[in-house]
Amino acid sequence: MRDDEFDRVFAEVYPRLVALALAMSAPRSVAEELAQGTMLRAYRERHRLDHQPLPWCRKVMSNLLIDAHRSRTAEASAIARAGARGEGPAARTLNPADAAVATPWTDLIAPLTPRQRLVATLYYAEDQSIDAIAEELAIGRGTVKSTLSKVRTNLRHAHAGPREEHGRRSRS
Repeated sequence: MRDDEFDRVFAEVYPRLVALALAMSAPRSVAEELAQGTMLRAYRERHRLDHQPLPWCRKVMSNLLIDAHRSRTAEASAIARAGARGEGPAARTLNPADAAVATPWTDLIAPLTPRQRLVATLYYAEDQSIDAIAEELAIGRGTVKSTLSKVRTNLRHAHAGPREEHGRRSRS
């Protein structure tokens, strides 16, 4: 792929990557940084990109999002352990900029794992088929289906009303 071809790809793919990262609960600054990092990797690997670079870029960015989530989780655990020992702040403060970009979709999928967020976003927000998601993420159709099932179950439990939280009603 020549540089002028990559410029066209960048103009087409970059905004979609930012939108995907935003839909997966990343603040705007993080979404743009992830999309830029993904496009940098795409430029470095442009000789390997086929006629459809978007799936490759989505895969790279989803891996970057999952890595970032794991890092934040490990950091939060370390902060909690340090707080329990009285060595540091017990909790992080909420960044107002992060709260400002929250949308109903991001609030809805917040309790999901990164992979579940990705599959749910591709399926529900991007309207991709199960086959397209399986191919793009290099996983089986059954894995996509089971992930979507877990998404629905986790969302049902996370957003259950008070009556549903206590389990099923007993039959009389």
